[in-house]
Amino acid sequence: MRARGIRWGMSLDMVGEDTRKTGGTFLIEKMPDPSAIWTRGEDHHTEWGGSVLKEDRMTPHYFNDYVLQRCLDQAKGTGWVVKTNPFEGGSDHTPFLNAKKPGLLLWHFTDVFYHTDGDRKEMVSVGEMKNSGIAALVSGLTMASADGATARAIVTELERAALARIETERKLSADTLARGGSAAFESHILEVWGAWYREALRTADDIEVGGSSDVTRAAIAASVKRVDDATLKAIANLKSPTNR
Repeated sequence: MRARGIRWGMSLDMVGEDTRKTGGTFLIEKMPDPSAIWTRGEDHHTEWGGSVLKEDRMTPHYFNDYVLQRCLDQAKGTGWVVKTNPFEGGSDHTPFLNAKKPGLLLWHFTDVFYHTDGDRKEMVSVGEMKNSGIAALVSGLTMASADGATARAIVTELERAALARIETERKLSADTLARGGSAAFESHILEVWGAWYREALRTADDIEVGGSSDVTRAAIAASVKRVDDATLKAIANLKSPTNR
């Protein structure tokens, strides 16, 4: 009953820390995506730690990349350091996910004062709080008022993120193959990433206030096809003799 009408959940936990005093960095803990299964490249778990998830725990959604991009927008010209970590759970975003609602955690880690009596006002940074607050507010207000043009811009943005991730994973897999890895296993990783983004793009059907227009639905379908094509091409390139 409490979940009725809830569209998204965003937990802001310790987002105003002065990282010069506390350590760590601003983080977005992503909804379960394949980086929580295969954590490699630029993806790293925090010292909080996370267990390896199974593929049936994945929650494809545009919310991951959407909020990340709003934070990166805010970081331009401010020097704000924005990073992500794979899903670890254990905080206030988890109940949203359990209720089948998209949910993210905005936080800082590692912080030696985290949930201790050393967490005092002198450890707060006005600039960090401002950056976190603006990014979160822009994210929420945009989603609550998105028209067709905004929805399609988010779809385009998500497609760009998908294609970049597929290329990154292809390079990581090619490197693994060069060191004796399994082509079948590496191809599977690419397949799972492609499928995750394909379904994430389809969830964008709920962005446009009042329901997606035909134009928006067509844009989503076209993006899905381009991501599928890129995934198949990446797998084919991975299996080519030059990448063995």
